[in-house]
Amino acid sequence: MNIVILGGGHVGEKLAKQLTRSKHQVTLFEKDAATARRLSVELDAIVLNADGTEKANLADAKLPETDVFISATGEDKTNLFACQLAQKIGARKVLAIVNDPEDLELFLDMGITAINTTLVTVTAIEDAIGHLGSLPRVASIADEKGQIVRLLITGGSAAIGQNVDSLSIGDKIFAVSRGEKLMLGREANTLKEGDVLYAIIRNDAEIRQAKELIEAED
Repeated sequence: MNIVILGGGHVGEKLAKQLTRSKHQVTLFEKDAATARRLSVELDAIVLNADGTEKANLADAKLPETDVFISATGEDKTNLFACQLAQKIGARKVLAIVNDPEDLELFLDMGITAINTTLVTVTAIEDAIGHLGSLPRVASIADEKGQIVRLLITGGSAAIGQNVDSLSIGDKIFAVSRGEKLMLGREANTLKEGDVLYAIIRNDAEIRQAKELIEAED
C-alpha cells in the first residue's frame, strides 16, 4: 500500500517504521526541519519537511493515488482538520490518531476512522489499515484478538426496524446508543436510524457482516 503519514512525532515515527517493515510505501510529513532530517536518515520512507495541512503540499504528495492517509500529530484539532482536507482532496481512506479519549466521539461522528493510542498499539493501527477499512474501531481487547467497533445506523440500512437478536452479528452487539440513552444489547428492541451500535468482532467474516449492517440497501 501507499501510505501518507502526517506527523513525525513518537506515534508517527513508530507507525512509519512498522509500516515500512511490512513493505508498505510510506511518505511522511514533518514540519520541524531537524526532526525531518533525522527521520529521512532513519526511515526507509520519503520524508517531506513540509506542512501536511496545506492543500498544495498534499496535492504534491499525490494524495488521490494514496491508499491511506494517517494524521498522527499530537493535536487532535490538527488531525481532524487534516483528515477532512484529505477527504476533500480524494484520499481513498483516512485515519486519525486521537490523543484525548474525550475527542474520539467527535471524529467518529465526522465519519473518520479514529484510534486512541492509549487504547490500542501501533500493531493494532496497522491491522486497522489493512482489514477494518471504514469501520471505526474504538479499542482492541484480549491481546488484540477482538476489536470493539462503532456502527452508525444511517437511512437505508437493513438494520432499521429490526431487533438486535435478528441481526447477523446480533450476538456480538453489547450496547446501543440512542440520543442521550444507552441500552445494553437486547434492551434496544427495534433499531432506528441514528442508533449507534457497539460490537465486538474477531475475524474477517464478522467484519464483512458489520459492514453490510451499516451500508444502505440498493
